[in-house]
Amino acid sequence: MIDRSSTALEIAAAVRSGAVGAVEVTRAALTRIEAENPQLGAFTAVTSDRALAEAERVDAVVAAGGDPGPLAGVPFAVKNLFDIAGLATLAGSKINADHPLARHDAVPIQRLNKAGAVLAGALNMGEYAYDFTGENCHHGPSRNPHNPAHMSGGSSGGSGTAAAAGLVPLTLGSDTNGSIRVPSSFCGLFGLKPTFGRLSREGTFPFCYSLDHLGPLARSAADLAASYDAMLEPGSAAPATPVLDKGSGGLRIAVADDYFARSAMPEAFEAVAKVAMRP
Repeated sequence: MIDRSSTALEIAAAVRSGAVGAVEVTRAALTRIEAENPQLGAFTAVTSDRALAEAERVDAVVAAGGDPGPLAGVPFAVKNLFDIAGLATLAGSKINADHPLARHDAVPIQRLNKAGAVLAGALNMGEYAYDFTGENCHHGPSRNPHNPAHMSGGSSGGSGTAAAAGLVPLTLGSDTNGSIRVPSSFCGLFGLKPTFGRLSREGTFPFCYSLDHLGPLARSAADLAASYDAMLEPGSAAPATPVLDKGSGGLRIAVADDYFARSAMPEAFEAVAKVAMRP
């Protein structure tokens, strides 16, 4: 059964097989968003009509025996610094609401759409991505769905909240100084800050050109790999999905010390040491 706990790849497999329709999956996601977003503060805009139209196109391809893409029927949403055609690109700021509406989708959205994914809307974020808490003075805080009294982390707070709450299985955020990694950690998610240059930033509001990265948040590493592969800049790197089963053998992990070693809580440093396989 496909429900809020389903991963993106589980949804795509069910849609591709005809076991469930993309429209059915999308309607369920939109219903969850309508019911729960007022308490969670994840979305700043919901693109319901667009999402249903995209889902109908996916179902039509399946019905015709075609290939709807590796992320067929998967609802996703993006931090509101991504351009969405027909919406103002807020970047968390009230001022930007008066800017001209975006004429085109950001390139990562275009590529996820091409892979069959369905855009459900734009997500709350710290103003101009300068935030670690998930709070926004204009749209309110994005709350941690595991305990709404706690913060989601930021600045991709809405991205963390929406994925962790199961409103959608896949979200996009940006990371300049931790803005994907922090909400992923706080909300119990997998988050990816890709190697610089792997994913296009065209059609997104910049914070720092030399340090901004775009990437996905999800509840499984396989979903991260599938979405990363769908958005990957042609020729920039090999796909990630084929190497997931190889494990961590042979990988090298760099561990920051000095300031970080001196200022971290002991339990946090012990956890990092364990993951890094230090003796």
